[in-house]
Amino acid sequence: KRLREQQRKVIYIVPEKGHEYRPLCEAVGGQFIKLGPSSPDCIGLMDIRRLKASPYAAQNGGTQRRESLLAEKVSWLSVWYSLQKRNLSEEDMNYIDASLIECYGRRGITFDNASLFEEDGVTIQETKHLSVILTRYVSGSAASMGGHTNVDTENPYIVIDLTDIPDDLQLATVYAATGFATDITVQNGDVGTALLSDELWKLLGANSNPLAADYTMRMVKLIRSQGGVAGVTSQGMADMMALDGGKYGKGILDSCRIKFIMQMEEQEARLVQNILN
Repeated sequence: KRLREQQRKVIYIVPEKGHEYRPLCEAVGGQFIKLGPSSPDCIGLMDIRRLKASPYAAQNGGTQRRESLLAEKVSWLSVWYSLQKRNLSEEDMNYIDASLIECYGRRGITFDNASLFEEDGVTIQETKHLSVILTRYVSGSAASMGGHTNVDTENPYIVIDLTDIPDDLQLATVYAATGFATDITVQNGDVGTALLSDELWKLLGANSNPLAADYTMRMVKLIRSQGGVAGVTSQGMADMMALDGGKYGKGILDSCRIKFIMQMEEQEARLVQNILN
């Protein structure tokens, strides 16, 4: 609330007990988004939202970004896919990359950013074992999560509640919500958005993968570089350090200028003592 009173845009990602955040969200006229198979709220996974100049354009005389927005989105989607289907081979990742580019191409979207502003095939055999993963989002129980974005992304106070997400979809959904929040943060420019993520460790834990963990670490650094606020909380330090010897959890901790350590069990306390010296 205090951050909002400072005229900052606030985005909160809440994996559990989202109802606790709803009263304040509604009191300040915010947008409460509930993601899940039974919810009417939807954030389109394939939307390309970063349409403005790069975050550093102001430092370069306002020059528009030249890198391809489509390539950036395809890279992000490939990581999202890797959270749905484990142990993808390099060949699988190449097929996913090519299929996504073909899919966007059918809508007239190419590596030329200008194609995003214009008015408005056959799938190769080898991708059938990969496309079956998407059935759940197209015609299955999670079809409501695979539609068009129907929420107000311009609202200055957004709470994304993931409470009722099934366990097997939670990791991919946390990643999707984090990607959405990062896009909005970059679009918001120099206002200094605050992204507050409860239990972000899910993207850094043993069930995640290095691609998603690396994205999360870079996201925190990007927000800080833009003068924003990245607030990360976790009840289990061991969970944050579970992937690749704690490389990514340590990277996020090192990026945090302020750290609050609350009461914890002795084993966790010794881990924190070791990590933070």
